Amino acid sequence: MKIRKQFFLIGLSALLMMGFGTVNAQEQNLQDKMFQFRATEALIWAMPILNYKQIREGQKALGVNYNDIAYHTKMQDWKFQTATPNNTTPYVDFFWNIEDGPIVIEIPPSADGVGIFGTLMDAWERPIDDVGAAGRDKGRGAKYVMIPEGYQGPLLHNAYTYVQRTNNGIGILRPIIADASPENLKKAAEFAKRIKIYPLAQADNPPKNNYVDIYGKIMEGIPQFNENLFALLNEIMQEEPVEAQNLAMMGMLKNIGIEKGKPFAPDARAKKLYAAAAKDALDYMIDTYHKHLNPRIYEGKTWNLLVPPGVVETDFSYEFPSYFDYIARGPIYYGIISSVKNYGSATFYISNAESSDGEWLEGSENYKIVVPPNVPIDDFWAITVYDLESASYIRDQSKSSVDSNMKLKKNKDGSTTIYFGKKAPKGQEMNWIPTVEGRRFFLLFRFYGPQKGVFDGSWKLNDIEKI
Repeated sequence: MKIRKQFFLIGLSALLMMGFGTVNAQEQNLQDKMFQFRATEALIWAMPILNYKQIREGQKALGVNYNDIAYHTKMQDWKFQTATPNNTTPYVDFFWNIEDGPIVIEIPPSADGVGIFGTLMDAWERPIDDVGAAGRDKGRGAKYVMIPEGYQGPLLHNAYTYVQRTNNGIGILRPIIADASPENLKKAAEFAKRIKIYPLAQADNPPKNNYVDIYGKIMEGIPQFNENLFALLNEIMQEEPVEAQNLAMMGMLKNIGIEKGKPFAPDARAKKLYAAAAKDALDYMIDTYHKHLNPRIYEGKTWNLLVPPGVVETDFSYEFPSYFDYIARGPIYYGIISSVKNYGSATFYISNAESSDGEWLEGSENYKIVVPPNVPIDDFWAITVYDLESASYIRDQSKSSVDSNMKLKKNKDGSTTIYFGKKAPKGQEMNWIPTVEGRRFFLLFRFYGPQKGVFDGSWKLNDIEKI
């Protein structure tokens, strides 16, 4: 009996240990799953502010600090790593911070052969207002004053004044020039050097600004989706006030180790889950942006609208009267880095990441697209290739786009065939855009001065086909 009792106790002990061990393993597994899920959601929610933070870090590495103005003396190339930039106008950008008081931004009036257009945004890349020729000042130039919420101090006479919802702000502008000739690029650079940024408190005697030519320098403005991205997120969250709509998200951040006023010290487990979550977040945003969020523009074809429903209606914020749709907002800011206050009709973009057979575009394959004749535009059209993962130019490539201003070969019917692949077809070098083996890519087709035929379906762009 004594022996049987001992066996019973040993067996019971083993069962209890097995039972508790199984529960603990299940709990740990569930906790890891939820940690990874919350971390994934956090990156999707934070995509706009991560863009801001990474662009600022990229500029800082080139010597551009608050109230400095970065510009290009020549047209930017692949070294300007931001989401879907164009290479038809040289970018001008700058950063400011109103935590210590209001900031004044002076936009000069349009000059002979050069003007400017762009948008002043807060750290979430929500538009504050458009400036320049098609902006608030209509090319006449103006002073724009950014003030913190609750500010009760003096203001500036004859200036446009805005309450800024975040401490940090960013301006992304594009000089308006006739073409990219050395003469016009020089005009654009000189125009950029007339922009001023300074504290309102020093408006009577503004300090001199620092102007930094970043052409030819690698500007790393794309967030890297790995475990280190959460450190970047923690840094920017420490800088910014918490808006009421984001209180629930702050609870989510707390559960993955990011909390206002607290040190960020992830352990090995957290870093491993961060890495998995970062990959999931990027994969989700790529798939959603290119295959689910943006409506098709042509029935039966794979071209999508660049700007999906919700963007214009909410000024790129996705803040609706009864809900906040950060899940739709995240994928949008995977594909763009600048919003606009008044979405106009000067340009129209469509995107495509799939061949006619519905497969992702692969850099190892060869493709072509036939652009039908008589594109309904006032100005010109352009096709640009972007890396699918970064949504920026493919790195180390000297050519990323073709446009109708180039001396392209045309077919007998007036159409134009554009080729994509590692090597140009013989005799088609001008009509070819290089791709890189092992890198997926997508296309943007830009209509500059779009006419009615772009929108009413009377003219349709063909799909890209594998050859």
